[in-house]
Amino acid sequence: MSRQTSCPFCGATLRPSARFCSMCGKRLTRPRFRLTCGSLLIGLISFVLLCSALNVFLSGSTATSGTSRQDRPQSAAMPASSNSSLVTRSQPAPTTQPASPVPTIPHNDTAITGKQFLEVHVIDVGQGDSILIRTAEGKTALIDGGYDNGLALAYLRAQGINHIDVMVASHPHADHIGGLVEVLNALPVSGFWTSGASHTTGTYERLLDAIDRAKVPYHEVQRGDTIPLGRLTFEVLHSDPNAYDLNNTSVVLRLTYGNVSFLFTGDAEQAAEQEMLATVRDHLKATILKVAHHGSYTSSSDQFLAAVQPAIAIYSAGRDNNYGHPHRKTIQALQRVGATVYGTDEHGTIVITTDGVNYQVHTRYDRPPTADPGSPPLPSNHATQGDRDCSDFATQAEAQAFFLANGGPARDPHRLDGDRDGIACESLP
Repeated sequence: MSRQTSCPFCGATLRPSARFCSMCGKRLTRPRFRLTCGSLLIGLISFVLLCSALNVFLSGSTATSGTSRQDRPQSAAMPASSNSSLVTRSQPAPTTQPASPVPTIPHNDTAITGKQFLEVHVIDVGQGDSILIRTAEGKTALIDGGYDNGLALAYLRAQGINHIDVMVASHPHADHIGGLVEVLNALPVSGFWTSGASHTTGTYERLLDAIDRAKVPYHEVQRGDTIPLGRLTFEVLHSDPNAYDLNNTSVVLRLTYGNVSFLFTGDAEQAAEQEMLATVRDHLKATILKVAHHGSYTSSSDQFLAAVQPAIAIYSAGRDNNYGHPHRKTIQALQRVGATVYGTDEHGTIVITTDGVNYQVHTRYDRPPTADPGSPPLPSNHATQGDRDCSDFATQAEAQAFFLANGGPARDPHRLDGDRDGIACESLP
């Protein structure tokens, strides 16, 4: 029997299949879709399939984007002073390609550069010695500190150094240990090394007091000892606390990083050099030599330099110092063995950076390497602006601004102040 329904408009009885009311003639409205278990199941399955397809598509897009980011070349900041200069050298390495130029102050972020650098800073402290060493793993060493003029400590702070792992006093002269007292009073130091030679000066007494007050472990080294610096090691090639001349008590250290080596000589004179030639000749060869005794003729004998064979030689001396350092004889001897010579009196602080294969020389002032005073000046091979003279400027004010930016009367690396009255290029309008 057929099921009957009523018209929603007039109430007339209708057949279930009727589409129009036989009494009022109006169209009967019916639901177009009736939810059933079958239709719900089909919808759910369709939704799951759609989500799966969408997930596969999004995963493929993410992987492609990540690969693209990894392949994109990275750029590193290059905080270079307009007055800084850069010279690059390479050490032979049969299986390694030469590295491309790195920022003026390289960093040890292997994610960007793929390399780790050792830094050796020969700090301009005037007439004195001070050398900062910073390893790829962040360890620090300080060999000597210059006079107690605050320059070494100020430089350490400017470099963000807040701790010294290894402190070395090459010998107890004030131009080497005065600044160490200031550093000991200001920064934590993990260990102090020296030859054990003593002195009768107040500066030396203050050094001992500072070591004691800071409770820094104290070590006296002998030839053949080693000093650890993280994964690196200093070799002690000379240390004689009983030498007649305090200069010859100097601790001489050698540091190697890959194919690049450094020799730090303090103020060792020819007597100490002869002793090293007789005992450790095979350990003397070095890529970079810190020239002994500020470039004095009392050091750097021909026999010693022939054993070292340095590619780069760096002396530390004050500008226009009373000792005449560096002496012409020393510069000539260094050039005879093929060394390129730099000095803090001419170039300011000098920084060597190396990845163990290549090394770079960074100077504070853009001047050619030091030449024999009796020979024609060497051409500049620096990467930034070269030497200047007054003809390069239109007005005296322009020359004066450049003069002050390059160190002023205390430095004047471009010799713009001929009469040394603090005013550059006075002949200009």
